[in-house]
Amino acid sequence: MTLSLAPIRKIAHPQAADICALVALSHDAKAYLTPGLSPQGFLALLDRDGHFADAVRFLAFALPVREGVWWASVTGLAIPGACSAEPDPAYSAAQDWVYESTDARRFACLAAAEAVQSATPGAYAALAAFWSGGSMAPEGLPEVQPDPVLAPTGIAASILLAVAAGDPAEAPRFFRDAIRRGIDIGQGGDGRLGAAPQSSSTSKVLR
Repeated sequence: MTLSLAPIRKIAHPQAADICALVALSHDAKAYLTPGLSPQGFLALLDRDGHFADAVRFLAFALPVREGVWWASVTGLAIPGACSAEPDPAYSAAQDWVYESTDARRFACLAAAEAVQSATPGAYAALAAFWSGGSMAPEGLPEVQPDPVLAPTGIAASILLAVAAGDPAEAPRFFRDAIRRGIDIGQGGDGRLGAAPQSSSTSKVLR
């Protein structure tokens, strides 16, 4: 199904080129850029022609970090094989941070990522939350601010690893679902694609 060209409400940049200046995309993906092309138009072209990894990276940099962390979490939780455990503590920590974005929960995300090893999809979702802003140094030490590219890079890595952990034959479907989840979140939804929400407050939190 072709993606809608309707503006994505939570993408602040009016032109795709503004976002592409921030993210490393393939040469093939960059070839679609034209002056004035909207983010949703660029995303639709990437999705149509199967440049799914580029579409994920682009959307990870286009969405606000909080929405991106939620996107990574709901995407990974929907792909069989992506979780390191049931329930996955890293995904749980990332979602807890979305509900209440405090420093305490941000550092809980770091602890959860380290506990499950930092190369899992859930760990990268949690690390993206940790890298969202605020000092990365322990309390009492001089502040160390994260590079702004870390959080969206972690969001993209989480989703790409989640797809890779699933059935390879289903990868195109997983990617298309992931992209549609991200767009839904960008429009103020919860990214569950019609599934019953686990909490009635989720959509309210992300609006």
